[in-house]
Amino acid sequence: MIKEICQFVETLEEETPDLFEEGGKLKEGLYVALDIGLNDGKYELRNSDEEGRIFKEDIGLFTKKSEITPFFEKCRLVMRASKPVSPAKIFNPNKKIFNVTCSPFALGFTKKIIDKNLSDIGKSGILAELTNQYFKKAEDFVEDGPFRVWFEAMKIYLSSHFWSLLEKVGYDELKDTFVIVFFLKEPTIEDFKMPYQKYQGLNVFNKADFNTTYDHILYGISDCLSTFNDKKRFLQHQSACFKYNFRVHGEEAQLIWKFYQLLQNKQLPNPLPIFVSKDEANVNSDVVKLFNNEGKASYSEIIRSLLTKRNTNLQNFYLLFVQKGQIIDLDFVPVFIYTLKNKNSEDFEIKELFGAEPSVYFQSSKNNVFDFQFNIVNYIFNRQLVQETKAGSLWIKYFDDLEIKPDYGLTDAIYNLLYKYRRVWYDFIYKSMQQEITMTMIDEMLTDSIIDDLRHDDELKKTAQIRKKLSIWFGLQPLFDNQFKINNMANKTVELQTKLRSIAQSESLHIENDDEFAFAAGQVIWKLLVQSESANRSHALLEPFLQKAEPTLFKQAIANTFNMYKHKFVLYPNKYEFDKLFSEVMGFIPTNTNMKEHLPIILAGYFSDSIFKKEKDNNNLKPE
Repeated sequence: MIKEICQFVETLEEETPDLFEEGGKLKEGLYVALDIGLNDGKYELRNSDEEGRIFKEDIGLFTKKSEITPFFEKCRLVMRASKPVSPAKIFNPNKKIFNVTCSPFALGFTKKIIDKNLSDIGKSGILAELTNQYFKKAEDFVEDGPFRVWFEAMKIYLSSHFWSLLEKVGYDELKDTFVIVFFLKEPTIEDFKMPYQKYQGLNVFNKADFNTTYDHILYGISDCLSTFNDKKRFLQHQSACFKYNFRVHGEEAQLIWKFYQLLQNKQLPNPLPIFVSKDEANVNSDVVKLFNNEGKASYSEIIRSLLTKRNTNLQNFYLLFVQKGQIIDLDFVPVFIYTLKNKNSEDFEIKELFGAEPSVYFQSSKNNVFDFQFNIVNYIFNRQLVQETKAGSLWIKYFDDLEIKPDYGLTDAIYNLLYKYRRVWYDFIYKSMQQEITMTMIDEMLTDSIIDDLRHDDELKKTAQIRKKLSIWFGLQPLFDNQFKINNMANKTVELQTKLRSIAQSESLHIENDDEFAFAAGQVIWKLLVQSESANRSHALLEPFLQKAEPTLFKQAIANTFNMYKHKFVLYPNKYEFDKLFSEVMGFIPTNTNMKEHLPIILAGYFSDSIFKKEKDNNNLKPE
């Protein structure tokens, strides 16, 4: 993978060189360009007036509301060519006072750190850090010629005028969090880059102790890829058969560092596909251009644009997911599946099976895998996996820490489901690892999700939500169930409703199998529970029935409920639908005596339109 990352950066450097110059934002603070020269053997500022004030064109206070002027653009480029490789690789590691820059031509620090050290070590102590630490280390990266002239001018002037210069630029009025950066005006950005590249070359490795030379080339451990916790034993690998992981040479280490800079600057999409074939290396630059230049913010937009542009499948790429600047998931994707098909490689659809209006939630012939993620998978988790932000972008929480918030649908049950199954959905959607999810897993997800809705139902407000989840459950069979043609619940629901209506209206027809029994039981339970005159009727009343594991206990619960509401049922001379179906349910002995396995059909019967049409119900026949 190191090879692919290096190849990725090299391609970007060749095809999108401006990307590396554009990255990075200025920190809030004061930026001052210094034009230092000799006058009568003394170094003085040449860009200040008689009162010592810096010329307006050479000083600026940058805030979040500031526009990027030509001066601030130069400041940004200076900072890119002065940025510390890591907090541990700064020029004054003792007190870490001057920790914003690492350049012989720039000096950066924050106000609050200066103020803190003023009380600890005083002005003399801070100046000692500046001269004995910062400038002493910076000198290691200075070449002879004009570079040394510039460096000596800056070192001598700041060593003598550091405190007076702070007073001249209005130090006391600055916020504690602001940075203050002094940099030389005369050197060009290319001049800044030369010592910085030397500094990078020596510091992109973790520790010099780990370096080794082979064939006159220096190899070491990349500081971006590996950290060593010498003082934290619990973070060390105690059983590894090797002491060090993969070593890289200096050029590779710098490419890796540039890659991580792009990540930190948020110049790369997340997840990030890295195509490994040299023949398709230009696709990597297309990805970055789409993200940075064409405003394709989401991964789905980038993939859609690539497919349109290339008119072929995307394949043979590594997929990286980055969080807080670190790669937390990395996998190889042989072929990306954008359009879903069922187990027989046919189109399928997921539609509403229980509501009054037959809404279509997903059509594989028209919708893609990212539509599937948002409209189907997300609904299983009460829309807590993918959320739309106020800005219109999507917040996808496959790796985020979660916080239980029942008011927003993130209950204990959904929280547990997300932690258990969100990773396999990520693999399914983004890596096309369709074998990762089975129908057994779908059954568990929808069972727990629906039962959780039943428990949190209030005044039948979750009817539509539960019906949709049932429709999704049955609609996912063609995608995940190898026996979906035999166990097609979507078709079976329609067939059962027709068959049970005939049974209810005829004395000669009877329940013949377990599915008819379970569906009829669901219809009967709804008819009984809807008789309740409670001010707060709830689908939670269904849960006790679903907890019964044995048919005898299940039917006993139905009988007890009927006994509670028997006064609500009129005794007609001739039996009607409810009488007939109630007797069929109570008299049938199912072949499969594990009532837990009948739960989907019981729910289907409960939430389907009622087949009892003779007796009008003052409480509404079916809650919509």
